[in-house]
Amino acid sequence: MLGTIVFTAFQITAYAQPPQAEIDASIKRGIAFLKKTDDYRRTGMNAFVAYTLIKAGESPESPYIQNCLKNILADHNQKNKDGELEYRPGSDFNYCAGVQLMVLEAINPEKYHDEIRATVDFLIKQQHAGGSWYYPQNISHNGDTSITQYAVLGLWAAERAGVIVPTTVWDKVARWHLTTQHPQGSFGYHPASGSERAPQNTMSVAGTGSMYIISMQLYPDGELRSGPVKIRDQKKKKRFGFLDKVDLTQKEKSKADENKNSKPTISHNALQGGKAKGLAWIVKNYNVRNQNRWPNYYLYGIERIAAIADTKMLGPHDWYADGARQLLTTQLEDGSWKGTSHPKASTCLAIIFLSKATGKTLGRKYKPEPVGSGLLAGGRGLPKNLADVQMRNGKVENKTLSGDLSELLAQLEDPANADLEAAQETLVETITLGDREQLIKQKDRVIKLVDARAPDVRRTAIWALSRTNDFRVSPYLIRALKDPDLSVRIEARNGLCTLSRKIRGLGMPADPLADVAENLDEKERIKIVDKWSDEATKRWQKWYNSVKPFDEKFDLFEVLNEFPQSKTK
Repeated sequence: MLGTIVFTAFQITAYAQPPQAEIDASIKRGIAFLKKTDDYRRTGMNAFVAYTLIKAGESPESPYIQNCLKNILADHNQKNKDGELEYRPGSDFNYCAGVQLMVLEAINPEKYHDEIRATVDFLIKQQHAGGSWYYPQNISHNGDTSITQYAVLGLWAAERAGVIVPTTVWDKVARWHLTTQHPQGSFGYHPASGSERAPQNTMSVAGTGSMYIISMQLYPDGELRSGPVKIRDQKKKKRFGFLDKVDLTQKEKSKADENKNSKPTISHNALQGGKAKGLAWIVKNYNVRNQNRWPNYYLYGIERIAAIADTKMLGPHDWYADGARQLLTTQLEDGSWKGTSHPKASTCLAIIFLSKATGKTLGRKYKPEPVGSGLLAGGRGLPKNLADVQMRNGKVENKTLSGDLSELLAQLEDPANADLEAAQETLVETITLGDREQLIKQKDRVIKLVDARAPDVRRTAIWALSRTNDFRVSPYLIRALKDPDLSVRIEARNGLCTLSRKIRGLGMPADPLADVAENLDEKERIKIVDKWSDEATKRWQKWYNSVKPFDEKFDLFEVLNEFPQSKTK
């Protein structure tokens, strides 16, 4: 029997991200799902898929992206009476316009300068007097937080491309957000529509994220803007290796001159206050698991805020590790994410999060923490290059492990091993990318590690066993649901999900303490965890009894209960 459980702050809260190999594989499956549709035609989804694939690393020159681009440019083939391009969006209107701007800027802002300018002019005309955006059929509506977010994202992309967006546009949308923000910092969906005024996590990250962008555009580095706000340190590209590219933003000079005389009515301090309130509400109500309608939309907004704020943590929460674990758990077999009956949109949102799309736009580079800093949870939080130099015991060392599974297990078996962290990292990558047959051959050695003294080793062993695809190891994982270390219990639950292909975990939450109040008494936390462990053990044992090999059903009573037709009278 296991003894009394004692939780430290690390045991309760520190669970790092899944291995990068697993994240990359998840993104690849999601992309394959999106590409099953050959042609999204002139819709907002066409642009959203193109943007998603680009941020996931696909070349803009690929045939698939080029077909999406052809659909986008079809909305720009009309000219007004002055012979200038006139933008006419597809069926999703302002949503479509915003995302198309993001795509054109990501592909080639110089080449598509005129199309970007025409789309910006369209969005400016669609802005309501109060500062928001909505559907075209109701110009008197007080706005939609989500649609306004996409207009802001599109205009931000346009300014990165060097196209001027008048200060008055940013000022009006800043005022709208500060006016519609709830006193505690949250946002609703439709500020003027009864129940839709209520705070929503999804709309709160959307509204707060928009304020971060607006603040950057009006007050870059805290000072009043004087022109389009580009990303700092943006490197100049060269054509043919030696010719400087032509600066097409010269076309914007006259508009820039007009902009100089326009000063915002919303102060920098007011925007900072709104951002701070919004972020405080998001941290207090942080929850990556239980978003009823659009869970991946929530993560999409979280990624943007964290990237702009340039932070790995939101309060005490490792937002990327939490979101990545949740997405890898909820991805369906066909590579999609379900969301609210919109699997394609939900899949785009998930891939954008996993790809850290906003971080890439801003040039953020987050280095994985060394495993020894407490971030390894069953082999999670691995750097891409296992030869990365890092500090160990005050010295700079270089990891040079071979990746031979037998050698790696030998290092884990040695309690005095001086390079345990590197062994764990390399083992996880070897199993993820290597030959599973080699793992199965070493299964008995891995099983012995389930009883190792170090929690990190036990977590790694549980993780490895769940990758054997052998149902006979299930009892070891079920037993680990009552391990003295909470992170081992969670790894056991996740491992059973992997082994059984039951991604919902038989209805049990991944982390029993995810939604408890931070000030909850330690004894109450232990009660919650124990209750979770007892229920998880009962459910998984019932599952295993239904699938385990017949030769393990040595209990006659159990056999008769599972096959009632065999009962004797």
